Amino acid sequence: MVAALLAASVSAIAAFMIEPLHVSTAPYLPVARPTPMRSPIECSAASPSSSGEGDETIILPTFITSPVLALVYPALLAHKDKYGNPNIPLGSVDGKRCKTLRRMHFQNKLTSEETTYLTELGFRFHSFEDVYYECDFDEMLSKLLAYHREFETYQVPKKYEADPELGAWVTMLRRLRRTNDLPKEQINKLDAINFEWTSNRKCGSSFMKEYREVLSYLSKVVEAGGDVKELLHEDNHFVLKWVTAQRLAYENGNLSESRVKYMDELPGIDWRNPTSWA
Repeated sequence: MVAALLAASVSAIAAFMIEPLHVSTAPYLPVARPTPMRSPIECSAASPSSSGEGDETIILPTFITSPVLALVYPALLAHKDKYGNPNIPLGSVDGKRCKTLRRMHFQNKLTSEETTYLTELGFRFHSFEDVYYECDFDEMLSKLLAYHREFETYQVPKKYEADPELGAWVTMLRRLRRTNDLPKEQINKLDAINFEWTSNRKCGSSFMKEYREVLSYLSKVVEAGGDVKELLHEDNHFVLKWVTAQRLAYENGNLSESRVKYMDELPGIDWRNPTSWA
């Protein structure tokens, strides 16, 4: 019996070895696997109070083309969700990216769609005055020297299209010098390059034209030891009429921040408070 089983097994093995191996020549067809639907651009962001758990996917709007904005976008939303505004402090990577966004906006390097979105989100952009305080002095001084090498003057236009920051920065230097708010060290550096502290460029707006006339008049009165209040008692005096018009515009919310700062520089007068003129 055992001998018979062994013989049968040997016969089966021999038959298998002799039988040719048949391999299918049909083309290989991979099995299609369903893929999850994804937005064209997605980024992950964790809640500001989380440690990485519970991350959620944030869809990046398609109109965002700035790489810096794309990087900081999730953090802007997270900061607004936690603090009510998207203005991340400077002492972090995302805070530095926000600073870069402000400079890009001032240099007209953000699209109108990006600017509108950030404005509606509550993002704070550079004001004209912020440029001096947020830009590195030595970096801007290097730009000023490069401008001088090219044009042989320090009379940078206030709205210099090639570099709006430089025009704003130079304007603020002169303004801060007039109000004694410019550090002595910076004054010395600017004096060393023979910086022109007086601008010879004239603003074409009627406000600035009239402002310069009033400023010049008041300055002469003060320098001569006169009392500005006396001329404000003259009903038809052009200074009184003009200052009153600016005060009323201010009280009605129609005087811009930059013009308010100019008015504050008028000597010998508290232009906001007419009772002080008595």
